[in-house]
Amino acid sequence: MIRAADACGCPIREIGPSMVGSCSSQFIIFMSLLESFINGRCDLADPCNRVMDRQVPDDSYDFVVVGGGTGGAVVAARLSENPQWKVLLIEAGGDEPIASSVPSFVTSYWGQNETDWDYRTVPQEKACLDSGGVCSWPRGKMLGGCSVINGMMYMRGNPADYDGWAVNGARGWSWFEVLPYFLKSEDNKEIGNGVSGQYHNVGGPLPVQRFRYAPRLAHDVVSAGIEMGYPPTSDLNGETGTGFTIAQTYNDGGSRYSTARAYLRPASKRENLHILLNAVGSRVIVDPVTKKVTGVEYIKNGEKKIVGVNKEAVLSGGTLNSPQILLLSGIGPKETLDKLNIPVVKELPGVGQNLHNHVGVNLEFTLTKEPDVPELSWESAMEYMLKRQGPLSATGMSQLSGKINSRLAAGGGRHPDVQYFFNGYGSSCGDGSLGDADAIVDENNKRTITISAIALQPRSRGYLTLESTDPLQPPVMQPNYFLDEHELDVLVDASRIAYRLANTTILREKYGMQPTEGYGAECPGGGANPTDEFFRCLAQLHTAPENHQVGTCKMGAADDPMAVVDPQLRVYGINGLRVADASIMPTVVSGNTAAPVVMIAERAAEFVIIKYQELLRTQFGEDTVPDGIFSGSNEGWNSNESGNKPIWVDNWKPWDKHWDNPEWKYDHPYQHRKNNVNQPAYNSR
Repeated sequence: MIRAADACGCPIREIGPSMVGSCSSQFIIFMSLLESFINGRCDLADPCNRVMDRQVPDDSYDFVVVGGGTGGAVVAARLSENPQWKVLLIEAGGDEPIASSVPSFVTSYWGQNETDWDYRTVPQEKACLDSGGVCSWPRGKMLGGCSVINGMMYMRGNPADYDGWAVNGARGWSWFEVLPYFLKSEDNKEIGNGVSGQYHNVGGPLPVQRFRYAPRLAHDVVSAGIEMGYPPTSDLNGETGTGFTIAQTYNDGGSRYSTARAYLRPASKRENLHILLNAVGSRVIVDPVTKKVTGVEYIKNGEKKIVGVNKEAVLSGGTLNSPQILLLSGIGPKETLDKLNIPVVKELPGVGQNLHNHVGVNLEFTLTKEPDVPELSWESAMEYMLKRQGPLSATGMSQLSGKINSRLAAGGGRHPDVQYFFNGYGSSCGDGSLGDADAIVDENNKRTITISAIALQPRSRGYLTLESTDPLQPPVMQPNYFLDEHELDVLVDASRIAYRLANTTILREKYGMQPTEGYGAECPGGGANPTDEFFRCLAQLHTAPENHQVGTCKMGAADDPMAVVDPQLRVYGINGLRVADASIMPTVVSGNTAAPVVMIAERAAEFVIIKYQELLRTQFGEDTVPDGIFSGSNEGWNSNESGNKPIWVDNWKPWDKHWDNPEWKYDHPYQHRKNNVNQPAYNSR
């Protein structure tokens, strides 16, 4: 029996829209009951640690962060660790809904105005043709942003991604220089259990581990990959960068961990951190003479207001909103600004350009030996409510992933160019009826799953621009999918490999897995021996447009005419303005983008902190910084240390006490070694 609502230490507030609206009408009664039970659980509602809306902010702040999503939540929380600084976070949405903590409800807040920007691209000539060429881009609009509506998968990309950034002008962003900031945020719960401490860390704000439940098919797909010759791996962020695995995710205790939950809630009691909800950051105010940011304009309750900025503003609106704010502020291509009669504050041709995204093809398969029974029932609901286990504690097949090299991948095999995502066995909606594991399989009762084959290193580039000067109107989003046919060529090869995966002994014999009959019938060349043209047509018809958009505020060297921010994420030509989100990526990483955005935000906060630390040293002298200036409540403000050592190192585990110990050697590119004990490396000293 599902128990009544918990008696929590603080009153539970219902937050955000109901997730029931994402389900069909026949599910409403059961889902409404389930949601009411979920909303009464203290561990999911977390009522004593929820942030409070400031409603009316102060006149000015030292730092104003625009956007409380995946990156902005990190930046605001880190800057507020210094009690001497006043920090304002402006978020367009509200707080994250209680039920969003349930992993299986991963898509429940997509398409809802309160929680999703629900963006649409302009019609594509070669993609998303099953929806008139318009591709859907769900983007989180609430504290935590996309970290509240994504699949939670913890992927860093590949070392070659970051080394490529550094070689091409993003100095200081090589793999060895970014690795410590991945480690800083991570609290890995599985080190020693298939995950190595050489590549992971404990003690950070974000718990990382596998879900508590996975369908048996997920495990069998991993075995099928091994049957095909891909190396067995339990960690695609570790020694082996290819193969199939049930991935680690941002979750703990059977519930989702967003960056808002991990960073902002622990900071919510700080008097120097103010959070303004349901307020759209519209533009930054720049002094036309000094080119210094003096304020941020925002819209709340239909009124435009301005809050002053004493030190810096940080844009963390994401790949689609940060360039929009820059353009509305008069920062961007002159021809665009002139067209809309926006006064040019700083001409930066790269703003809004270089838009690109992972893209793939959705392939549907039928499990002819597997009945289609519901995963969400009273039984599985009780398993979750009482134990935080079972199908609701996971995302079905979505936790499974694989990375491989297509025949077009770079030589050496260390930079895979294809990733597979899976969908099926979901438990986001149900009517409460019990699933019958012994149900008879017939023509009307066969389970289907989807394999999405994704090209990880796209060459096609698009752009983002303004439709009007109205900040509340979506920007024009043109990804130009398949403009360069390289991605189509990769997807042809990736699709054939997916077909071979389905035909492995274990999947064929155990599940009767085969391509769904009639799927892609609009495309010529299908059948038992599909042609390359069939797969090319399928990719354009049933496109997987992904949600890993990057590049519109490109990071690069000063001599790069399309660079928008420098390697310290400062907007070129503007004083006191940085960008900290996926928009700064020069090229998309080879994998999911959530963890890289957290890394970027950690670095952005540290760039700011170090800048003002150095200013204080200049003002007061090397060893005479006044007490309390760097005395944040949660981190070590190592104000008397010199050099490039991160200021958080004094509280950093496990190697902080041996930072200057000559016995530490670089015996392995990812580790220090002392007394035969592996430790994560820090090579950016």
